[in-house]
Amino acid sequence: MAPVNPLTSPRQSGAERREAILDAACEEIAVSGFGGATTADIAKRAGISQPYVFRFFPSKKELSLAVVDRCVGQVLADWERVVPSSGETRLVALGRSYVEALPNRRTQLLVQLQAYAAAGDPEMAEAMRHHLARIFRYIVLQARRDGAADPYAEAAMFLSRGFL
Repeated sequence: MAPVNPLTSPRQSGAERREAILDAACEEIAVSGFGGATTADIAKRAGISQPYVFRFFPSKKELSLAVVDRCVGQVLADWERVVPSSGETRLVALGRSYVEALPNRRTQLLVQLQAYAAAGDPEMAEAMRHHLARIFRYIVLQARRDGAADPYAEAAMFLSRGFL
């Protein structure tokens, strides 16, 4: 994503500006990591001043956690729209859709990997535990809907073989 030119871009609402900051932060963090991405670089990419970033995110940590929420949460949002094909189980459909979407998820996956690398930070580690638990619970629910004898084992297998 190229930096936004504030002179040629239309005015945005607060919600749109927040999303633009998150877009820019995702791109910067994917490339530079949570430690290497600066709020100055994120602001530049979003086409705003650095202090304006802090109007939406009081600290870089809050921005970083919002980026993780967005990127990992997008996996679940995408999965909720998946409809199994004829004869396909829900877990097979989730796996298929995940693999098919990989080329378009480069930034999202890099952010996720950067979050694992930053998990030495207690708040980042807690955020990743929370999101992985959400994903695991969702997969268990889908395995139950598929009629799995042991939905927890099915979910663990799905995560170990496909998702991770």
